[in-house]
Amino acid sequence: MNAREKVINVKRWLSIVLPMVVFSVNAALCPAAEIIDFDALSAGVQPWDVLSASGVMFTTGNIPNAISVGSEVTLINVDQRFEIFANNDAISPPNFAVALGGGLNDLLMSFTTPVISVTVTSDDFIGEPQDLIRLLALEPTSNPYQFIVLALDEGFDNAISSPDNLLTVDAGGTPFEYALFQTTTEQEGFDDLTFTPIPEPATLLLLGLGGLFLRRKR
Repeated sequence: MNAREKVINVKRWLSIVLPMVVFSVNAALCPAAEIIDFDALSAGVQPWDVLSASGVMFTTGNIPNAISVGSEVTLINVDQRFEIFANNDAISPPNFAVALGGGLNDLLMSFTTPVISVTVTSDDFIGEPQDLIRLLALEPTSNPYQFIVLALDEGFDNAISSPDNLLTVDAGGTPFEYALFQTTTEQEGFDDLTFTPIPEPATLLLLGLGGLFLRRKR
């Protein structure tokens, strides 16, 4: 085979392989979001790890209301349980998640794989007066249940339609493993938890292979 034929064969090979690599790289850069609507659970108290196979665990506790990005917060009154309510206040009935015990308790989410964004939909209960709710992205410190606030979003509990009833946090592309749904006045809940995990190691390998193929083409 002469040099010209080798070049033609390489170009043919690249024309077949490169589209597959580009597709894989694009899929890796835009990983699929996970959505949990809580409808597979029964109403009542749940252990913290009941949804660990779906990528998230829940812990009840509470943090101070006065916070900002960069604040250091400690979750107190920790209880490794949460609760499921079943009624029409869920955005996708019947179930939505709440912190155990009501009142000012907050709900900590621990993700089994680091995520790049988290979104929750507040419940459909229209209360008066309106109450402030927040969603926080958190980075753990070396102390148990102590965190740094990486990002926050806030809204009011009486919103019942998108986008007003959505709370979303990301850390500017920095992965994080913890988020917290915070109530400031009374018990609140959320439904349709959506989170986007970072690419798995196998996917990152595809990214590396994509770079290798592109260098070979050049």
